[in-house]
Amino acid sequence: MSRAQVETLTKLEAWRAYQRAFHDFSERVRSLQALTTDPHPNRAAIESALVEVEKSRLIYDLCRDRMARHFMPSSRRSFMPSRDARDATRERVRNIAELLWESAGRPEGTANEDWLRAEEIVRQAGETAHGAATAA
Repeated sequence: MSRAQVETLTKLEAWRAYQRAFHDFSERVRSLQALTTDPHPNRAAIESALVEVEKSRLIYDLCRDRMARHFMPSSRRSFMPSRDARDATRERVRNIAELLWESAGRPEGTANEDWLRAEEIVRQAGETAHGAATAA
């Protein structure tokens, strides 16, 4: 589902889209968890799974917010909390970098490389989600 499709949903469609997005996100997280518990983790597979988790998280967030707008009284919609996007992105990058480091066996001296790869994963997921939105 693309960003444009999420924005045009009716109340019932928004609820169903939210459920699908949550299910998809959950499945992708489970797949990632399975990869990270392997005694000999495949770093390329983990990175690919991280991109998929991040993309599905972006779609889930869109669906969640759209559904909330449908169910929240219009007088309260302006009070929806907003989080600084840069802080949220930085936190996602930090979490992904830490997962990359842990899945590689916690090697010393890779913090910068892990951080840069995590930034690339977040960027790639965002571009893919944005590309899907503009294509719809």
